[in-house]
Amino acid sequence: MPSGRCHQPSKEVATIMEGWPKSWAGTHQDEPVGRRLVAALQLFMTHLQQQGFSSRTLRRHLDNLWLIGGEVIRQVHYDPALRNNPTHALLLEAILGGEAPLVRNLTEQQQGALDATARKLLKFLSASNPRALT
Repeated sequence: MPSGRCHQPSKEVATIMEGWPKSWAGTHQDEPVGRRLVAALQLFMTHLQQQGFSSRTLRRHLDNLWLIGGEVIRQVHYDPALRNNPTHALLLEAILGGEAPLVRNLTEQQQGALDATARKLLKFLSASNPRALT
């Protein structure tokens, strides 16, 4: 892997993720939480890139992270008190037990892929902050 990928996602991935907070936001108040989520999810994408996954697999995880982040923002939008929760806690709540939120209109296979991303994200978040699960 090129050394530029050790601490940040590729420029293409960063550019894609940069627009996520606005795409998720129900109101402008959701955007700061979205930016925090993107920062955390970029670390995870960097981790995945370092694992040597194919570009197709990385894209699938990227798309699934967009869905997970959107579900987090949907919850924050409906329960504004959650805006004050740490990003780590919001993500852990969304992927509780290694399962992603159920997303309407996904096939069983697509939901399974989403859950696979959630399990990888849970493992990553747990390794970066083991006390968060207790």
